[in-house]
Formats: sequence, C-alpha cells, structure tokens
Amino acid sequence: MNKFIPNLLSILRLVLSFFLIPLVLKKNLWGATVLFAVAAASDFLDGYWARKFQVLSNLGAVLDPLADKVLMIVSYSLFAHVEFIPTYVAIIVIGRDILILFTVLTCKILSINIKIQPLPASKINTAIQLIFIILVLSCNNLSINVPSYFRDACAMIVCASCIFSGAEYVHKYYWIKDKIFSR
Repeated sequence: MNKFIPNLLSILRLVLSFFLIPLVLKKNLWGATVLFAVAAASDFLDGYWARKFQVLSNLGAVLDPLADKVLMIVSYSLFAHVEFIPTYVAIIVIGRDILILFTVLTCKILSINIKIQPLPASKINTAIQLIFIILVLSCNNLSINVPSYFRDACAMIVCASCIFSGAEYVHKYYWIKDKIFSR
C-alpha cells in the first residue's frame, strides 16, 4: 500500500486544484484557504513519503511535477483574475511553468531522452510560491489591508525566485536546444 500513497497524494493535489476555482469565484475564501493548504501539504507529503519508503515510480515522476504545475497555473491565473495578485506575477509564474512543460513535451515528442530533476532553486521557488498564495488568501480572509510596499515586496520575491529558478533550468538543460534543432 505504501507504494501508492505518493501518487494518490499527487492525484489529490491535481483534483484539488480545480476545486479551488469555484471556491474563490464564489468568495468562499476560508474554504479556498483550507483547500489550498491541503494541496500545498500534499506536495510536501508525497515527496517525503516517496523518499522515506523508497517508492519512486515512473508515474510519480510525471504525476508529481504535473500536479505542481497545474496547482500553480490554476492558482496564479485565478488570483490574478480576481485581482488578489498583480497580473505580472501570474505571467512570470505561469510562463516559467509553461516553458518547463513545453520543453519536456517537446523532448517526449522528439524522443529525446531527458529526465528533468527538480533543482534546489526550484524547490525553494515552489515553497515561496505556495507561501505567497497562503499569505494572499489569509490576508483576504481576514480582511487585512496589507501595505502596498509589503505586497509589492512579496510579489517581487516570487518573481525573482521564478526568474532565478527558470534561469537555472535553462543553464542546466540548454544542451537540449542542440538536440531539438539538429533533427
């Protein structure tokens, strides 16, 4: 049974991502906060469980990062739409994730053998993105009027983290460009 738990947690995160949409649109922010916190916790738990019990799988290698990307894309586009976060933050977060997904899909289509591993900056970036959304939801739940300089500083930290993490991926996997264009 242990071997299925990480994948089940990733599937849970994937499903919860879409349940977030009606909660936010209907302004059920407490429900959205709880749901997002559970999804964020599942991201930590699936990796922890897989490492602790050494139950790594090919499905999990695809499912976990896919669930992460879907959660981020849904959350950031949704929160930009309802104006909880600046649009430019959503564009940077989503742009980075789409770039990574596009690279992986291109390699799969062209049969380029690649195994993109999460980089340390990427793990930190994910944590920063998750914390930012929890802060945004919490402030909106509690009707806290956050000073614009603090909100802007948090948004800049998320953007800087995304850009740095994205640049680290480009640097590490730049060799793929030659493989793609040599076909």
